[in-house]
Amino acid sequence: VVAMPSLMLSRPSLVRQTSLARAPARAVTTTARQIMQGKVVSTASSKTAVVMVERKVMHPLYKKTQTKSTKFHVHDEDETAQAGDIVRIGACRPHSKLKRFELIEVCAPSGCAPN
Repeated sequence: VVAMPSLMLSRPSLVRQTSLARAPARAVTTTARQIMQGKVVSTASSKTAVVMVERKVMHPLYKKTQTKSTKFHVHDEDETAQAGDIVRIGACRPHSKLKRFELIEVCAPSGCAPN
């Protein structure tokens, strides 16, 4: 049992490298921001809008396309969005318990060009 530390030091793969000169340089990476387009459903709360984002999903068995929707609480600092507007939202840091997205732009009521 006493011979264990000497065994670990004799194997170079188990020896820890403490020199900073040998450590590989880390590249700074940025992740793509999740951007979605949807329709404003509600603006009842202050600085918050509820946006419904729809997507088309094919049924796994019947192969029919279905429209599924998800509602997101969006941070709207200037309160520019009105109910019925088509808006673009992007992921951000958490503003509250439910708000994980912020308003990027308000598009024309007819809609924006899709991504």
